[in-house]
Amino acid sequence: MNPLRFLVPLDPAHPSMPAAQIAVALATPATTVELVAVTTAGLPAEVVDTFLAEEANRFPGAAVEVRRLEGPGVVDVLLHHITSTDPDLVVLDSHGRGPLGELVLGSVSADLVRSSSAPTLLIGPVCEPVGELRRLTVAVDGSSDSLGALDVASGLSRRFGVPIELVEVTDEMAYTSDVAESAELHRLALRVDPPVRSWDVLHGHDVPRALIDHVRFEPGAVLVLGSHGRSAGRPNVLGGTAARTVRHSTVPVLVVSPQAASDEGHRLAGAERP
Repeated sequence: MNPLRFLVPLDPAHPSMPAAQIAVALATPATTVELVAVTTAGLPAEVVDTFLAEEANRFPGAAVEVRRLEGPGVVDVLLHHITSTDPDLVVLDSHGRGPLGELVLGSVSADLVRSSSAPTLLIGPVCEPVGELRRLTVAVDGSSDSLGALDVASGLSRRFGVPIELVEVTDEMAYTSDVAESAELHRLALRVDPPVRSWDVLHGHDVPRALIDHVRFEPGAVLVLGSHGRSAGRPNVLGGTAARTVRHSTVPVLVVSPQAASDEGHRLAGAERP
């Protein structure tokens, strides 16, 4: 198995956030976790260095590295570092009040998630402690973005040795609609490598709530969403509500941008079209 690399941006102004702990908990023996912090105005480099050293000391025995980053803007510095180091996963707290908290759920959240070349695991304010990763629950809606997220989840599934579950949310309650949606999920499941053995059609007008309720009592689950889901004839059911999902989810939410997905997602999307 090739080694994995996780990147965890931290905010020295708001320590004791759970992203680093969750990244270490999810790491395999072959995973390196890199903790980074960006030097900003009013925050001396030595303060950042001390902070990173203290964070690393929280995880004795884990393969943890630290790096202080410098530059004119938090978003640009992080995106440049992500591009240059190509991590398998970015793990980011989403509820701090400092630059990183605003980064994820504030006005510039889309800049990081949409522009990142790596999938981003967001840790929301009510996310519960995470132990071993046991399942990737991928929300699909027929869009190329959601199918690109499925492709990324498939790669992580192979590397972590955990199964994938496909789910789709519909507000239609008719039996015939349920059968049709389930059949579509089944056909998609067979095209994934390795083939997916579990899928479910969820019902509800509130997409985030349906997804959150589905995984609420599933320890070790991670929700996987495309950053901008859009099916023909539907509103933007995933992209427009991703922040709500992160805010209220008790499990981490993996958000995959088009830049982080490979061309396989577009192949799957093409296969989905009649």
